[in-house]
Amino acid sequence: PYWLDEPYEPRPPLSGDVEVEACVIGAGVGGLSCARRLAAHGVETLVLERDTVAGGASGRNGGFLIAGLAPFHNDAIHLWGREYARSVYARTLELQEEMYALAQELDVGDAVRRVGSLRASASEDEAEHVRGHVKALEEDGFPAQLLERDELPPALRRSAFNACLTDHDGSLQPARWIRALAADAERAGVRIHEGTEVRAPVEGTRVHSQAGTVRASNLIVASDGALPTLVPAYEGRVRARRLHMVATEPLPERIVDQLVYARWGYEYFQQRPDGRILAGGFGDVDGPSSYTDRPEGDPRIWDRIERYLRDDIGVDASITHRWTGTVGYSEERRPFVGPVPGRPGLWVAGGYSGTGNVPGFLAGREVADMIAGRAGEPLFTS
Repeated sequence: PYWLDEPYEPRPPLSGDVEVEACVIGAGVGGLSCARRLAAHGVETLVLERDTVAGGASGRNGGFLIAGLAPFHNDAIHLWGREYARSVYARTLELQEEMYALAQELDVGDAVRRVGSLRASASEDEAEHVRGHVKALEEDGFPAQLLERDELPPALRRSAFNACLTDHDGSLQPARWIRALAADAERAGVRIHEGTEVRAPVEGTRVHSQAGTVRASNLIVASDGALPTLVPAYEGRVRARRLHMVATEPLPERIVDQLVYARWGYEYFQQRPDGRILAGGFGDVDGPSSYTDRPEGDPRIWDRIERYLRDDIGVDASITHRWTGTVGYSEERRPFVGPVPGRPGLWVAGGYSGTGNVPGFLAGREVADMIAGRAGEPLFTS
């Protein structure tokens, strides 16, 4: 992944047997958010990561910091009712602001930038849905603006009919952001071991790895795409899914400043400050094959993304990176967060359905607050 090009020195793996108050499996956004919050509550916390910090979906995604959950706001109202949809959007909107401020505090403000996002339509039917999307946000008091075709950046006018503009959304360099969270967690007393794969399934509060065993009062599985493998109770409720991405060489001109979601969100791209375009999509074309936890990509999907950039957006540039990321898609289109029924001390956070950068941060906090007995009314359920 382009995001992981920066030099990095991994932390050592677990060695020997450990007993701790809380053990978090997964050093991505949900796991590190949870670990930092637990440490703030005075809970002794250990994090185990199979690969490296941000080596999973948290360092392989599109770099979109988007308010709300996976469904568009008008669809969320239809699925869950206006009160719940409004509550989720409001809380994630607040959390965006906290994340921008925290990035500045951690000296990675260049990795978490407020740029706005454009949800662009690709047909007349979708254009009508975009109008409903803007109306639903406005009716609930959230900022949104409808842009017609002639108001769009020229690169989008080739294929888009209109767009919903949300100025508050942001662009991430996700690996740099996640690794800053890891360093901050360690300053708070959290221990992190990379290169430590736990054996599945996880049935209780003891986990085994190739080099040691961890016994914890509370065990939190925050691994998103690996959740159904590690905790079989979520098999079928969360499905691992691979998403394809590419990065181009730097372009000499700016074609878009905002994040872009196109064709019902199936395609998405952004232009980085150095001019590169990072793009992903065509998960619907990948079809049933996309539901896998295997990291190998399909060259046909990468080629289709490249043709989209060339034919629909007008980007004719060499591709420098191709990769996949494995995420967890929830059958309910919202995350599973909280205690595992019938398994005292076992907790989960995952199933973000491809939009985990903000909901994952919130999910980690919710689990930590529940464990510490500081929880208010949770937004998510397990």
